[in-house]
Amino acid sequence: MSSEKVIVYLTSLVAIGIIVVGLLATLFHSTVLAPIPILGVILAILVLLTNKGNFAHTVENLEKIMFFVTFIVIICSFILLYKPI
Repeated sequence: MSSEKVIVYLTSLVAIGIIVVGLLATLFHSTVLAPIPILGVILAILVLLTNKGNFAHTVENLEKIMFFVTFIVIICSFILLYKPI
């Protein structure tokens, strides 16, 4: 196996672990944690599709978009957290 395929499979195992732990946390703790397994499923699908042809380029573009979305969410959360009352 090439090193790229090994990394893809190990990353998909991590995504499966996220799904399992997220489901357990949701069942035993709170439904607020429900998005974690949903994001794990999406991550697992995207990681497994990276071996298919030109999909890796699409995932890289999606990664750039999600970086900016995450950055905006972090900025908004700090604004809301430290907003003067």
